[in-house]
Amino acid sequence: MRTEPSHGNAVILMYHRIADDGTELCVSPAEFRAHLAVLREEGCQVLPLQELAQALARGDAPPRSVAITLDDGYLDALTDAAPILREFEYPATFFVITATLDGPAEFWWETLQRVFDHQSLPAELDADLAGAPAPLPLATPEQRRAAFDAVRRPFYAWTPEQRRERIAALLGWSGLAAADGAGPVRAMTPEELRHLDAMPGMELGAHTENHLLLPAHALPIKERELLLCRQRLEALLGREVRSLSYPYGAFDEESVRAAQRAGFAAAVTTGNQPASAHSHPLVLPRCAVQAGDDLRARLRELFAQAPQAHHYDRSFA
Repeated sequence: MRTEPSHGNAVILMYHRIADDGTELCVSPAEFRAHLAVLREEGCQVLPLQELAQALARGDAPPRSVAITLDDGYLDALTDAAPILREFEYPATFFVITATLDGPAEFWWETLQRVFDHQSLPAELDADLAGAPAPLPLATPEQRRAAFDAVRRPFYAWTPEQRRERIAALLGWSGLAAADGAGPVRAMTPEELRHLDAMPGMELGAHTENHLLLPAHALPIKERELLLCRQRLEALLGREVRSLSYPYGAFDEESVRAAQRAGFAAAVTTGNQPASAHSHPLVLPRCAVQAGDDLRARLRELFAQAPQAHHYDRSFA
C-alpha cells in the first residue's frame, strides 16, 4: 500500500465501455477488474462522486480519494461494469444521454464506425457525403480511418437533426440498415437504467439530452439540453439527479452557469488532472482511462502533484 501524501488531490476516473470489443472506448472486463484491484492496493478511498465533490468543496477530502465514472449509458455498464464494481464494493456514477430513453438506440458514433467497418463499401466516399471538397478514397484501412475521422468531425457541433440526416444518407450509401437495438452495443433501456440505479453504490447522472458540444450552441439550447436531461432522469428514477458530465468534456462559462441554474451540484469534464479544493464543483477534472494504461503509475503521478488552481482548456479539438 502506498503511504505518500496525496497533497489534497483526488482523482476522478472516466471510463466509457467495459467490453472486449477492442475499440478505442473499450476497457476489457478483465482489465477493469485489474484497475479496481490497483485502487485497493494503492490505498485509495473510492467515494461516490457527490460525496467527493462535497468533501473537496469543504477542503476535507480523505487522502487518496478516487471517484469512478462511466459515460454514455452503454448496456455493458449494467452487464459488465456494475458486477465488477460490486465485487469490490466500490460506488460509481453512470452518465446517461436521455434521448436514448425514446427507444433502444445505437449511438451515432457507433453507427459511423459500423458504416466504415463494412466490408463492401464503394471505392470512395462521395464529396457531398464526406463534407469534403473531393471524394475520399476508401481502398486501404488507413484511408478508411482518415475518411471516418473526416466524416465524424463535424458531428460534434451538429444538431440532432443534422446528425440524423447525415446518418440516414450514409446508411443508404453503404447499404446497411439502421440498428434495431437488439445488439449488445447500445444504450440501456429505461428499465435497465432503473435496475442499475437501484443497485447499492450505483448512481445515474446526466450527460445531456442529445450529447451536443455545448460551447458550439446558443444559450437556450444549452439550457434545454441540461434541464431536460435532468428532468427526464428524475422522472424515470423518482429521485433527485445532481451530477452532470459535459459531453466531450467541453464547456464554456455559459454552460457552467446553465448547469448551475439547472440544479446540478457537481459536474465533471476531462483534462487529465487531479481534482482538489481549488476545483470548481461544476468543473471537476477527470482522467480518461483507456485499454493498456498503467493506472498505478498514473495514480501515483496525480496524487504527487502539488495543489494548484486548475487552468482548463475550454476548446475542443
